[in-house]
Amino acid sequence: MAPASPLDRWPARIAAVLIAVAGLALMGWLGRDELSRGTLAFSGGGTPVAGSAVDSAPANPRLDACLSERVGAVDKMREEGIVTPAQYDTFRARAVAFCEAEFPPQR
Repeated sequence: MAPASPLDRWPARIAAVLIAVAGLALMGWLGRDELSRGTLAFSGGGTPVAGSAVDSAPANPRLDACLSERVGAVDKMREEGIVTPAQYDTFRARAVAFCEAEFPPQR
């Protein structure tokens, strides 16, 4: 029987677990801003729900202008009956995501 490799022993396994935990902790630390930011949530009427990123973000005039224009266009399509309610929710979420990607909320 050949001697066991050092990688097959319990210290190596403990080291592997510690490295995995450290990697997960590093990922959490680096992504802490994204993890702590609230998700965009809108009620059925299209108004932001308390605790959403739109409510908690400081004012950004360029973001506000983009949201006003893009979400306004989606609201108009809904009023004219161009989009279904399911499409409206999707289009509105995409408009908000686009504006936040172009003009991130100021922290």
